[in-house]
Amino acid sequence: MKLSDIRLDKKSSIPLYRQLGDEIFKLIKSGVLCPNDKLPPIRKVSDVLGVNNVTVVNAYKYLENKKIVYSQVGSGTFVSPLPLDTVPEPVAEQNIHFNANFTEEERQFPGMINLSDTSIPQSLFPVDEFKTAFNTLLDLEKGEAFSTTEIQGHVPLRELLCEYLAKYGINTKIENIQILSGAQQGIDIVTKAMASYGDIVFTEKPTFYGAAGAFLSHGCQIIEIPMLENGVDVSALENMAKLYHPKFFYTMAYFQTPTGISVNLEKKRHVLELSEKYNFYIIEDDNLYDFNYGKSSIVPYKALDYHDRVIYIKSFSKILMPGLRIGFSVLPQTISKSIAEAKYTSDISTSGFIQKALEIYLSGNTWQKHIENVRKYANEQYRFAVKYADRNLRETCRYIKPNGGISLWVDTGLDDINRLINMLREKNVMISNGSQFMINGEKTSCVRLCFCNLSQNKLEAGIRRMGECIKMLKN
Repeated sequence: MKLSDIRLDKKSSIPLYRQLGDEIFKLIKSGVLCPNDKLPPIRKVSDVLGVNNVTVVNAYKYLENKKIVYSQVGSGTFVSPLPLDTVPEPVAEQNIHFNANFTEEERQFPGMINLSDTSIPQSLFPVDEFKTAFNTLLDLEKGEAFSTTEIQGHVPLRELLCEYLAKYGINTKIENIQILSGAQQGIDIVTKAMASYGDIVFTEKPTFYGAAGAFLSHGCQIIEIPMLENGVDVSALENMAKLYHPKFFYTMAYFQTPTGISVNLEKKRHVLELSEKYNFYIIEDDNLYDFNYGKSSIVPYKALDYHDRVIYIKSFSKILMPGLRIGFSVLPQTISKSIAEAKYTSDISTSGFIQKALEIYLSGNTWQKHIENVRKYANEQYRFAVKYADRNLRETCRYIKPNGGISLWVDTGLDDINRLINMLREKNVMISNGSQFMINGEKTSCVRLCFCNLSQNKLEAGIRRMGECIKMLKN
């Protein structure tokens, strides 16, 4: 870049900083300045062009606000890695439909084959074990069982969770564990405690709409980062981090909602390096890590978190019972106090009775057996779902075989997915429109098929009818 080529008119009504910014932009558009090129130091520009430092600072800020350049603390200002017309606008308003294609009456219809239900059968709930835990707690503590616990949660429960987490390679202390009233609350209070209005949050594309809703409700703006077959596109993640300086990156390392994609070890390490380099936190949502049907061990982001950048959140809703409304987070030490304060202003503390009962349950020898039983059942359902998909959808659709989780993400290739949804309604089949996982309201040809809470006969019938409808729509 030759500063001598820049022409400024000090008599013009256009402010000098804008003239300078526009001149630099011309050099970028003409190819004189290339992506990621470093702009000259502020003092040098000031001396050569005969303007004060503030003018140059404002010119660089003017370009940065337009996403033409980006700044790195201690390094300088650089040309954007992306052409201006390819830089996405943040999503600032919620545009999520929550499976609105079906009424509550239709959902409850006895003959409906519900391929959108994310729960496990109630017959697998450990009801008797929790009944024993409740009775044991009441016998031991009587009325004291209903007293509140400290804000961070029941200490013996947090001690047990430290032991549980060590099996995943997460070594932490009880002071870094915060008990939650479900994972959704965890996302909500982390955002409440740490984010300011207008902050940028990165999510995967597609992503879980509940998390996105929490970010948007606190005034954050969302940038969606595309998913590849082995996880988030790290090149896109870094390019967006340069331009937007996110507060968080919300992600699931295994069996992502809704795609079922898992992230390999190398990519997890790369994402962690980017979080350190660009100064953002990773919110890791362990929604379905227990639903692992392969032989490879689960290695969460948090297990690799040597720089204390990961906020790990886990709920017991899927693996135990959704009505428990209990989960926990493992927090970087520097933010645990502010998260506890946000928790207090939300609901003071999670039910002490449920926490103590859960502690008794986890202390017994049935906990691991329950997980194994649920995993075995869900694995069988997964195998049947894949078999029926291969039989009925392989010729017309593309889908990932995640070897874990509770659903299949199917790309139908259809331009209008609502036509398929309406045809299946007539055949008493309910599916999840993939568009509800696109936070910017973008249409998609994908649908999500959940396989856990159906008999094998209904699962086969639902996928077969779906395959028949897709063939009709494509012919």
